[in-house]
Amino acid sequence: MSSKQKSFEEFYYSPKNNVFDIDIIEEYVNSHDGSYEPFRDRIFCPECQIAKLTFIHKTSRNRAHLKKIPSSYHEEGCSYNYDYASKRTVKKYIDSLKENEIQDKLNTMMNQLFRLNKKKIDFGENINESGLMNKSHMTITESKNNEIVLRALRRKRLNTWIDESDGTDIYVFYGKVRLKVVEKEKEDYKYYLLQISTLNKNKEWKFRTNLYRGSIKDIVDENTTYYIVIIGNLEFNYKPWTINLSNKNAIKYRKYI
Repeated sequence: MSSKQKSFEEFYYSPKNNVFDIDIIEEYVNSHDGSYEPFRDRIFCPECQIAKLTFIHKTSRNRAHLKKIPSSYHEEGCSYNYDYASKRTVKKYIDSLKENEIQDKLNTMMNQLFRLNKKKIDFGENINESGLMNKSHMTITESKNNEIVLRALRRKRLNTWIDESDGTDIYVFYGKVRLKVVEKEKEDYKYYLLQISTLNKNKEWKFRTNLYRGSIKDIVDENTTYYIVIIGNLEFNYKPWTINLSNKNAIKYRKYI
């Protein structure tokens, strides 16, 4: 089980039976003298919907975020029960998978993160290849001291604030986006970028970042909204930031319905 307290950028809101970004609480707090009363005792872990969360106000040093209250517990099988996987562990895991296996993993994560089956996540028995109760698709396995243990994958929505304080650990980045292919040309070859835009608070599509795709030319419709899931780490050498894919196949997008 996790030895460190985790923070949350989204939450399950019981009155609406849905998952929302923390921005909704922040907007309310900013216009109600710091109060978040309509959300108190009604916000829970976005994954298991069992562990009760509390809102931590923004300070000069830290962003506003959500944390689990000490007396509350995640449901067995929820990925937030486990320590986060190290960068090395995630890279080793991804490199061990074939292309179709990476796509299968991304597909199951997409279904879970966006709740595409419209149901509460089922934490019923799901035995993985190592015999562990691997109930969340946001976990991977790691060998430690001759034992196989579960590790959680970090996650981050693409429409949230991102800066160097997020570090360069490997995350599962996800969101609803617009995509555009940008062709670039060097002296003797062409390469492609996948431009990602997200909705801002004014419901406008704004550029967020480019993904380097090398010789891969993605087939996308610039006027279509997509679900996207990416496994990679942040890179700040190119402003404002970009994402280094853990593997050229560690990206999946699907038309938003």
